[in-house]
Amino acid sequence: MLSIAFELASENPAYEDMASKFFEHYVSIAEAMNSLDGNGLWDEEDGFYYDHLHINGDSIPLRIRSMVGIIPLFTVDILDQRVIDRLPGFKRRLNWFQTRRKVLSNAMTFMQSEGGRKGTPLRMLAIPTEDRLRSILRYLLDEDEFLSDYGVRSLSKYHEKHPFTFHVNGREETVRYVP
Repeated sequence: MLSIAFELASENPAYEDMASKFFEHYVSIAEAMNSLDGNGLWDEEDGFYYDHLHINGDSIPLRIRSMVGIIPLFTVDILDQRVIDRLPGFKRRLNWFQTRRKVLSNAMTFMQSEGGRKGTPLRMLAIPTEDRLRSILRYLLDEDEFLSDYGVRSLSKYHEKHPFTFHVNGREETVRYVP
């Protein structure tokens, strides 16, 4: 939604507030996923995002390498700095966030590059940090994990030899990769 609103705002400033609103939503989602209080979805040990099962107030990380951990890659967006410069309200909010919410800002990616078409300055915005992006991509591009001759697996091949077993309501549940 941010990308759509930003594109609309690039042609019609009436959409600038909408772009700012969706930027704030984007930041809120990033905060939930990267929760800095230790309840986020990121696992430092494995370098991957995992789903969590919430039962009776407990949060159980499901250490299953699945599409859930790749979804943060879908959130990567490229913003044209020239458009940002034409949207003073959006630019003000973006700059405020980067200076006033440093801890959260550092838990996301804000890369600036001159590498756009004809030297256009671009900003890459992503929920994961650059290190986390690289970690996810290592799994995604590994043929023993997600990459296959037919595309991307929804469940990592790793679970063929390493099934994940957990207990819920007295029952044992197992997730295993089956080609």
